[in-house]
Amino acid sequence: MKAYRFRILTDANEEFLREIDVLASQTFEDFHNIIMESCKFKGNELASFYICDHAWRKKSEIALVDMNFDDKSTVSIMKNTKLNAAIFDPHQKLIYVYDFMNMHTFEIELIKIQDEDAKIRYPYIYKSISDLSIGMSPVPPNTMMDDEENSEVVFSEDELEDINSYSDDSEDSEEPGIGNVDEFMEENE
Repeated sequence: MKAYRFRILTDANEEFLREIDVLASQTFEDFHNIIMESCKFKGNELASFYICDHAWRKKSEIALVDMNFDDKSTVSIMKNTKLNAAIFDPHQKLIYVYDFMNMHTFEIELIKIQDEDAKIRYPYIYKSISDLSIGMSPVPPNTMMDDEENSEVVFSEDELEDINSYSDDSEDSEEPGIGNVDEFMEENE
């Protein structure tokens, strides 16, 4: 049995590198699971692999789940697709996207085809450099307050004095945004 070694990079962190060995007879779902494990993803988001040409143009999709509702879908499904059924180029390029809301995108390239090592349990993380989180936002998206309408903005006394001191000398100012904050609050209660 042959094993494929893939190099995985991402623009989200230039230091990030994974080299993962996967048996040619394993599925894209096996490959997906080891990528999720190595990146510490929760595994609760959709994902797809895209088979690419040498210029990284997407040619076909291998999705985690079938999202097409018609019978004419040409999208393959990860759990049903073995690597050796989709990879024919010894330098095959793929794009892997995890979580389509945040678009965690990885460039994957087949760098080595070797004989299976009986001592190794595949898929296998051969090399791991850096975490994905470096270079990414420390606050995950979608972490808004649950009750944003009822949240209050709190200012220190100095900040309130600065805000209150910002007023036009003219009491009759028609210009929006000019006036005393306390008066505005009283008018809108």
